Amino acid sequence: MNVSRALVIAAALFARTPLFAANPPGTIGYNQWASCPIPATAASTRTPAAAATTANPPTHVSAEHLAGYVHGESLLSGNVQATQGNKQMSAERMQYNSNTGDTHASGDVRFTSSNLELRGPSADYNFNNSSGMFNDARFSLPQRHGRGTAKLLKALDPDHDLLTDVHYTTCPVGHRDWMLNAPDLELDQATNTGVGHNVTIDFFGVPIFWTPYINFPLNDARKSGFLDPSFGFSTFTGTDLSTPYYFNLAPNYDATFAPRIISKRGVDLGGEFRWLTFGGSRGQIDATFLPHDKLADRERGLLNFSENTPLALGWNFNTAYNWVSDNLYFQDLGDSLATIATTTQERHVAVSFGLPTSGWTFLTQLQEWQIVDPTVPASSYPYKRLPQSLLAWQSSPDLGAAQFSLYSEFDQFQQDGRIGAARLDLKPSASYTFGGAGGYFTPTAALRLTEYDFNQNVPAGMQTNLARVTPILSLDGGLFFQRTIGSRFLQTLEPRLFYLYVPYRDQSQIPLFDTIQPQFSFLQLFTDNSFYGADRQADANQLTYALTSRLLDADDGSELLEANLGQIRYFSNRNVQLPGVAPQTNLLSDVVGDLTLNLSDHWSTSYGQQWNPTTRQTDLASVGVQYHPAFHQVLNLAYRYNRQLDMKQTDVSFAWPLGQHWSVVGRWNYDVQNRLTLESFAGFEYDSCCWAFQVVHRRYITQTGQANTAIFFQLQLKGLTSIGRHLEDFLQNGILGYSDTSSTQ
Repeated sequence: MNVSRALVIAAALFARTPLFAANPPGTIGYNQWASCPIPATAASTRTPAAAATTANPPTHVSAEHLAGYVHGESLLSGNVQATQGNKQMSAERMQYNSNTGDTHASGDVRFTSSNLELRGPSADYNFNNSSGMFNDARFSLPQRHGRGTAKLLKALDPDHDLLTDVHYTTCPVGHRDWMLNAPDLELDQATNTGVGHNVTIDFFGVPIFWTPYINFPLNDARKSGFLDPSFGFSTFTGTDLSTPYYFNLAPNYDATFAPRIISKRGVDLGGEFRWLTFGGSRGQIDATFLPHDKLADRERGLLNFSENTPLALGWNFNTAYNWVSDNLYFQDLGDSLATIATTTQERHVAVSFGLPTSGWTFLTQLQEWQIVDPTVPASSYPYKRLPQSLLAWQSSPDLGAAQFSLYSEFDQFQQDGRIGAARLDLKPSASYTFGGAGGYFTPTAALRLTEYDFNQNVPAGMQTNLARVTPILSLDGGLFFQRTIGSRFLQTLEPRLFYLYVPYRDQSQIPLFDTIQPQFSFLQLFTDNSFYGADRQADANQLTYALTSRLLDADDGSELLEANLGQIRYFSNRNVQLPGVAPQTNLLSDVVGDLTLNLSDHWSTSYGQQWNPTTRQTDLASVGVQYHPAFHQVLNLAYRYNRQLDMKQTDVSFAWPLGQHWSVVGRWNYDVQNRLTLESFAGFEYDSCCWAFQVVHRRYITQTGQANTAIFFQLQLKGLTSIGRHLEDFLQNGILGYSDTSSTQ
């Protein structure tokens, strides 16, 4: 047994076992060791250990004094050093046998290898078989930022080792903020197993964790054991505690049992099962069951199932089934801050094909949804697709050649109590691009053929078959102008014209199965249909004129400014509309534009506006400013306005350091129109070299209009474990730029 390897394994045992699963990311989203001083020996430990060989390299011994040499045994003193490959032992005195490799060292013994530094008053070590015994050892692991002590480190035989009275931390010398303590550790290389007894973790001298027995793997292999506990508090749940236990059942499947104690509601029994086959298939089942919710006075549960299986080259099978017991489940029992906003649960079984070189893509699936948003009426539930089949083809994008494409989709729409239909939608198209670097002109011709067979809950007197054939013609052209401003900047001017002609087809008899009208935007100026979905193909005789300008850095090409402005001129009324909407007769569309400006490396701003030339009023507007001078220093200010929804909202978010270790995070999303705070949270973060802490207080309005208050915290003992609720995803979603860069040590 290699003593240095034994000590590395022992010191890192909790980072290798599911009890303290893989090291969590830094609490504030960057290199967790960034605030630590670089270990003094780090420069000499960056090179990995040399690969093992069948014969040990020779051992070289040097000293100031040689007392004697009998039968290969030397007595050395004064700056004694013994070196073998990347291992080195130094001491004041050493007894060394060159025949057997036995070494007895005393007086400030120091042993170093590629990943370890070990010091103590005395040691017995054999350079031939890399075994030995170290007394009262003080060790450091620079690559892991770890250090500690062991009363005895002993290699019993090539496969078994014993460490007694072990203390370990990643805190720098002079600090014992947290400490792992184990009276004994037994390492068995033959079974790849380590065993410890009476293990405790102290935080500032206070025990925060204890286990009478722990069994852990000696390498990256998975091992059964407890995972990081999770803890929080909210108005809806009260105290919320979960302590998952991981089962390593086989190399290709495992399970996790996650009981969850919710003080206001009861005990929620959760679990997860994962599998992986040699053919590349992978899947997962997640389930929870709350036998009796004390507040809701009912049983509640969740089931999520997913599997993905490669079938052949380019072919893939995918299925998912998601279910919850009621539409308030996530609001009341969501175990993460992200799932609370979930509104749908999808179920599907799909087979797909796609190869970039073939030009063909194919998908066929059965698909339905469970709606878990209590504000959505049953009459607005999305249709089931039983099935949906899509087939698309795109010709090779060769320059100077015509481009052809085909999009086809078949759907069978079903929904209880509502009209159902089979729909076939075909759209072949052809285009050709003329031009070069200074401009382009692309005419495109397409034909959309859509046919319906109504076959469920058909009203009396309604036709059971409808068809729509619509030609589509578009002409798209643009120019590129460029000029130099001084010696530093390049400015572009990119005018663009897009003409679209689609003749009118009466579609008032076609129900809406999957079609909506999206919010008008700059990108919609250049689409051939103002609706999403095949139930409506907008008629059009219109010309879009738009202008884009960019300001680029002449040295590196980075974009300092981008401005877009455009409008549509209509030459005829738009008669195709959603039910209940009158034909549109205005000659001009809203003017839409947006501006993105990177004022410097620290400042950026964006602005978007939709202006109605008829009413001479702004229908939509948004503005945002970000100040981001350094990593984890960010301030965001935003304002959103929507005249149709009578919405005026402000949004402020920030993450900012208060000193070397402390920082503050927060967000305030406020409805100006209704004088209501939609969401707010505030918290503090403490980040030191060896531990970090976060606490966040959040208040938000649920889908049903109720206010919920939650408190979450996370304590991370770096290089060991974390306790509490992982907040990283929540803060990244709530604070733009929270951790969008990397901090280097």
